[in-house]
Amino acid sequence: MKRRLSLASGAALAILLASAILASGPDIHELSVRGSHGWLKFKGIGKIHLEGRGTLVVKNVSNMNLDLQGTWDRIDPQADGATYWGFKGSLDAYGTGINVDLRGWDQVMTFRGREGRAWMRGEGTYSLDGGPDLPWVDHPDKWAKVTFGR
Repeated sequence: MKRRLSLASGAALAILLASAILASGPDIHELSVRGSHGWLKFKGIGKIHLEGRGTLVVKNVSNMNLDLQGTWDRIDPQADGATYWGFKGSLDAYGTGINVDLRGWDQVMTFRGREGRAWMRGEGTYSLDGGPDLPWVDHPDKWAKVTFGR
């Protein structure tokens, strides 16, 4: 069954701030991530598109505008977020407190904003601001990490 969940937070201020953040300027960064399998964690301020399949955790939804499309087997609500088990689909969000975690396969993420942090483990690559593709770390105790902005 195809599902769609749209959550527009009541925080109009967060949306206005995100719009101001995404205005063109020298402090805007773009992060592109692709993974065949593994674990991707991301926190940031700006706009994100994420797709893939596996277990998706979304936190801090009161500080973002969220559009989630696809299918999932089960949802476990949490304080200010949820875990989507058996997720297959996409997430689009913007705001001042994006916090997502996807453990699974076929991950594709693009982010545009002023600041962010990403952790990646498994098989994949990432690129910041159009730079070269760099590999994820395929080790159970180590992560590839990228931080930008403040």
